[in-house]
Amino acid sequence: MNVRISDEMLEKGFIVIPFPDVLKEQMLQHIRSYIGQVTHRNEEDLTKSVMSLSDENFSNILGNKPFRMFPDHVAKELYEWASNLDSFLGGVQAGINYVNESEAKINQQLREDSYDIYWRCVRPGRKDIGAAHADYQFWELHKGTEYEARVAFPYDERWKIWIPLLGCVSTNSLQVIPGSHKENIPITICSTKNGLRPDIESRWLAENEQRFMCPFKKFTDCCLLFHDKLVHKGPPNQESALRISAELTIILKLATDPLLV
Repeated sequence: MNVRISDEMLEKGFIVIPFPDVLKEQMLQHIRSYIGQVTHRNEEDLTKSVMSLSDENFSNILGNKPFRMFPDHVAKELYEWASNLDSFLGGVQAGINYVNESEAKINQQLREDSYDIYWRCVRPGRKDIGAAHADYQFWELHKGTEYEARVAFPYDERWKIWIPLLGCVSTNSLQVIPGSHKENIPITICSTKNGLRPDIESRWLAENEQRFMCPFKKFTDCCLLFHDKLVHKGPPNQESALRISAELTIILKLATDPLLV
């Protein structure tokens, strides 16, 4: 992909781009294998396997991000694909951040240079979703702590990739507020059982609720690329099957010489 990012994308803060089907299949193969191992069920229907878990076991096994990282052979393929987006994003180098210190402590199979590329599943009819947010809010909050992401090179921008994998439809998939990456979003810092987290003020969310939209027209052979200041959320899954997706952050180094862009 060698076309400069469009003005429309810069204005909206997101764009749907192609995603290799072969990579999607590798990711799903790993997820199916992992779910089979942790549920001790090898059913083709992943929904039946996951729904056999109690809420507590789901939270401990499938709700714990450090255990949902993709293994090296898949992560390296995803890194190669993502690093080729540098010129499309107007940069000279693109990469993916590594897992943070806390995640490596929780899952000791992770190394300092394990890529922070993970998947998540949302059960039908359950509250497996987080609050609306912009990713940069977490990056800022985690600076100087064990939750700060590790990177291989100095960078100037961050972009997020959200990949629909299974059971994704317009009513249960990622929703964004177009243009919100250019706005001053009011937040407070809240204390939770999982530590501090940024929380967008409820009044702002209520006033802007109608602006949320699903950017996908289809869910095959594509993914969403968006600015890490863009406000987004995952709605409840009211379908009958699991919704499975994957995420990663692209760190981007811009050219110091504008003639190189």
